This record gives sequence, C-alpha cells and structure tokens, in this order.
Amino acid sequence: MALGKITQNRAVMWLIVLIVFVILMLLASAFTSGDKIQGVAWIVLTAIAIIGMYIVYFATAKSEAWTVGTRQVVYMAIGAALYGVFNYIFNTIPMPSVSQVSLRPSICIPVFFGFVFGPVVGFFTGAVGNILGDFITGWGVYPVWDIGNGLIGFVSGLVVLFGDKKRSLNFLTGLVAVLILIAAGLVFFNPRVIGPWTGEIEDFSFWAWAFIIGGVVVIVGRYILERVSVDLAAINLWGTLGIIIGIGFAAISDIWINGYSFTTAMIGEFAPAAGPNILNSMILSPILLAAYQAIQARTGR
Repeated sequence: MALGKITQNRAVMWLIVLIVFVILMLLASAFTSGDKIQGVAWIVLTAIAIIGMYIVYFATAKSEAWTVGTRQVVYMAIGAALYGVFNYIFNTIPMPSVSQVSLRPSICIPVFFGFVFGPVVGFFTGAVGNILGDFITGWGVYPVWDIGNGLIGFVSGLVVLFGDKKRSLNFLTGLVAVLILIAAGLVFFNPRVIGPWTGEIEDFSFWAWAFIIGGVVVIVGRYILERVSVDLAAINLWGTLGIIIGIGFAAISDIWINGYSFTTAMIGEFAPAAGPNILNSMILSPILLAAYQAIQARTGR
C-alpha cells in the first residue's frame, strides 16, 4: 500500500478515536447525576487540543506510532477500563486544592499504556478512563480534565516516535527540570490563594517543595534507572512531561471554564494535581513497565 494511503487511513482512524471520545463524553454528560457539560468554552478548548494533537500527527504521520488496528483497540478498552475503575477507587481520597483533585496512583496507567502502545492508545486510556471514573463516582463530566488526562497518555506515547529512546533523555531531562522549577517558582512567589468557592485564603506552599523533591527524584532516578534499562528511565521523564502538559492544559482551561484567575488555576489547582501525580508516576510507572517486560520475556513475545 502506498505511503500516502497508509497515512490517510491512520488520519481517519485517529479521527474516529477522537469522535468516539467526544460521543462518550456527551453520553456521560447526558446520563450523569453529577455536573454536566455547560457553556461553549469547552468546545473551543476541546477543538484547540484536538487541533494540537493533529498537528503532531501530521508532522510525524509516517511513523508506525499512529497505527490503529485491532490490537490497539483492545489496548484502548483495557486501559480505559483499568484507569476508570482505579480512579473510582481513589477518587475518595481528596488532595488540598480549590477543586475536586484526588490522589491518583492510577496515573501510571495512561503513562504506561501510552509509553508502550503509542499516543493514540495513551490518549484514549487517559481521556475515556477519566470520563468513566468521574461518571461512576457521580462527580459528572469535566471535558478539559478528560482531555488533560488524555494528553498525559498522548505525550507519554510520543516516545514511540524515537527509534533510539536514549537520544531523547538528555533533552527531556533539561526540559522537565526547567518546567518543574517554573512550577515550584510560581508557588514560592505566591503560595496563598483565595478559594474561589469558599472565599478563604489557602496556603499551598507545601506543593512548591513537593515539586522540588519530585523533580530531584525524577532527574536523579533517570541516571539510576538508566543503568538498569533505558526504558525505565524514559518512562519516568515522558510521564512527568505528560503530566505537566496534561494537567497544565486542564488547569489553565479552568480560567475560562470556571472563571479562575491564573494564580488560582496554577497554584490552587495545577500544583496539587500535578505534584502528587508526578510522585506517583515516577514510583509506579517503572514498576509497571518492568513487570510487563518481565512477562513479555517469559512468554517470548
């Protein structure tokens, strides 16, 4: 089959995946007992995210990373189901924030599925899994957070675009370090935020130290894990980058969705969500990947 026809088919399949995601999001909103989709801002923000992902696709359309076949569909279903169920379990453990942020050890699931099976599988796992988890919990539907969770898996899956994963490590290490320092600096600069719903002043300075500690562990862990396996080092860095981008997108979007100020969105929402997610991912994602690779080796696959 000609390369042009292959890339065209991949573009269509990727579009179908995105359409299925939007349909599931609308269905969840129609049947939930919690918050429903409201306003038009979510449409614009969803379109921006989809266009952004399509730009990445078209820039790298020749890569096998974008193949969507029966195997990928099965992985999507498994990943989304696992993420949804585990989110439901851990949604009962809230983190101090200005919104519904919960502890999520399950964040390793979209990171893992994206890293191993590619950006399309990673996006569907994170986005649809988040829809499912919030729906079962009874919270409702939050489009930008569904997309944000999808972006975590999507970005983690971009590693598949690199034939030599080791080549991406140095650049990623520097990029992640800079982004974490910026995040910590924002919190250090203005740690106190007025809660948009309570009107009370809340102190989030703890999360600045959480970012610093997490960043140090991620970067030091990169060099330690690299001695064991490049993959174990890479999943930590790609997962961290995915969390920063995905949660960052969702938090900044709440400036238009919920009327938050930039300070409220970044310090009161992004920091409490991204900080624990990075810590959970850097511990659990390498463990999950190592277990998967061990099973693959034993079965000869």
